[in-house]
Amino acid sequence: MLAKSQTSVVLMLGAFVLAACMVAFAGAEQKTGSITASGCVRKGYFDDRFHLIARNGKAYALRSTSVKLSDHIGHNVTIKGELKRDPKRDEWDFEGSEVGEEYGKGKIDFVDVEVTSLRMNSASCPAASRK
Repeated sequence: MLAKSQTSVVLMLGAFVLAACMVAFAGAEQKTGSITASGCVRKGYFDDRFHLIARNGKAYALRSTSVKLSDHIGHNVTIKGELKRDPKRDEWDFEGSEVGEEYGKGKIDFVDVEVTSLRMNSASCPAASRK
């Protein structure tokens, strides 16, 4: 049988582990809602995925069933869409994945957007945005 002090230590350790898990998973959820963003469209890591780096520095992972995003690679655009976690992200985002190092963590934290409309602002992007 455990002494009171041992029971207290076990309970405190359990509470600490639970709190650490809650903090880790709190950042895993993504906001939902509508968004409008402007910037340059780049090719993503996969054929049907694209990136938009906005003027404010935010990075968006774009996908769409209604807008042909591939026609706008290298263009400065304004997109409207819904903030929705990409269902394919969980398939790509695993330890050892080439994508995992930049997609969703690390250097670039992309916000997933299902694009519903796109307006082309310019047929080219400023040189700094083409990286």
